[in-house]
Amino acid sequence: MSALVLALAMTLLASVADGASGLPSGQRAKASADTRWEPGHSKAGRAKVEAQRERRAQVRGARFRAFHDRILGAQPVLSYRGAADPTVARYAGGWVAISTGPGAPRAVAPAPGGPWTNIPSALTVQPSWAISGRYWASDLVQVGGVWLLYFSAEVAGLGIDGRCIGVATATDPTGAFVPDETPLVCPKQAATPRAYDRIKRRGKDLPVAGVIDPDHFKDKGGKQYLTYRTQSTPSTIRIVELPDTGRPVGSARSSELVRRGGVIENPTLLRRGRQYLLLTSEGDFRKCGYKTTFRRSASLLDWSRAKRQVLVDSKKSGLCGPGGADLSTGPNGEPLLFFHAWTCPELGGNCPSGTTYNRDNLYDARRSMFAATLRFTSRQSPRIAAYVTPILPPPPPPTPTPTPTVSVSPTTTVSAAPRP
Repeated sequence: MSALVLALAMTLLASVADGASGLPSGQRAKASADTRWEPGHSKAGRAKVEAQRERRAQVRGARFRAFHDRILGAQPVLSYRGAADPTVARYAGGWVAISTGPGAPRAVAPAPGGPWTNIPSALTVQPSWAISGRYWASDLVQVGGVWLLYFSAEVAGLGIDGRCIGVATATDPTGAFVPDETPLVCPKQAATPRAYDRIKRRGKDLPVAGVIDPDHFKDKGGKQYLTYRTQSTPSTIRIVELPDTGRPVGSARSSELVRRGGVIENPTLLRRGRQYLLLTSEGDFRKCGYKTTFRRSASLLDWSRAKRQVLVDSKKSGLCGPGGADLSTGPNGEPLLFFHAWTCPELGGNCPSGTTYNRDNLYDARRSMFAATLRFTSRQSPRIAAYVTPILPPPPPPTPTPTPTVSVSPTTTVSAAPRP
């Protein structure tokens, strides 16, 4: 009985409230759905909100995205040919750059901005375990007075474009490099000699594929490491400790640092204070959406809590597909970032988006090399400080105009004009 009385009382109260509102139930529901809670603002806050509304009205309601580190106007420092996935090192004669391509194409310059000049390729001798001389995304470093070139080469047993990582040595970075006959990193399924790192701890959910994008890293304690990417997707970034010489001696086991369902590649490590920075490229390198990202971690081997952030992409730079980054040093020891982006000479500048350039080959598209100085925030996050201005070679000297000669026939008599 008490329950029935309580129900009748609740019904009576609801009817009274409905009558007080003066709206039918359907309109009351709509009014409730349209009601938005707006927080209280100070006078300055209300002015800011009003300014935002005015800006949105000017662009018909479009949302604004502010990039505080957006810098436009980058110009390629090497564009007369392709320079994909560049690795750049400073040596006694200036700077030397090696890029993806047959024999590892190479160029030198007196300054990071150029002018860059081609010299013979770095790897004219192919290792016996490789089946082609097309080398991808090399890394050039000096260890103990010896120049080392880490590279990835195509091998048998891993499918189309399946690759392993090797190392070559030279006493001069502009001279000929001689490859080691033992691979540095190579899955056991490959038809090659036993490698230093056979990737024994590869997850069972990862496809059997090759390895690419080697990058050398030396920690403050003196230990040396090599980071690289596993091919196919999901793709991973792995790390293995190296001997003091940086070359394969014995064997070692690598460990996984980062994994993504899509493409993550071109790892580059840097240490700033107590923070490690891992730079990578993500996306399809053939498209303008390809970008350079970074992560920060207090541990070299644990990146599970590291947050991915964008360093350079098309929105921040106006470039098409900025990626394949490598770290080097400038004339005063400042950190330099070298990377590639698609340029279209037939259009006179950067390539437009919406095209798969490596496949369509429109507008004479190529991956040109860019350079930028880096700055770091208080939390050691990298930012582009400024792009390096290209230094063009001087124009060739003008061709001298030949002096016209007058031929005189032997039968012709030349008389001097009479003086006035």
